Amino acid sequence: MAAALGSTTLRRALRAALAGLALAAAAIEPGAGAGPRVQRARAEDAWFVEFESICAQTQDAMSLTTDELRALVSRCDRLKPQIEGLDPSRRKVYVKRLQQCRDLYQFVLDTRGQG
Repeated sequence: MAAALGSTTLRRALRAALAGLALAAAAIEPGAGAGPRVQRARAEDAWFVEFESICAQTQDAMSLTTDELRALVSRCDRLKPQIEGLDPSRRKVYVKRLQQCRDLYQFVLDTRGQG
């Protein structure tokens, strides 16, 4: 009896773990069957993809062309209003980080103009 009880408990625990993994995979993997909550979360994080794309190029700022730098500054300016719509704690962090990226690109542009 004890072995049967342990086996049943183990099966239930295994089913619960698999269900949890399936839910986690659905939240991570894009797919046609994604629920509205997951789709909304992805849409809300579109700003973050753009943020990462913009700020990922800071280490290469000196090797970018003038046109590329101008485009990045423009993208920063377009992204800022989206970030300002976030909750206060995330807004404070990401507005500051975006401004630092923009300032670096603008600084490189300005120094090229002086040289």
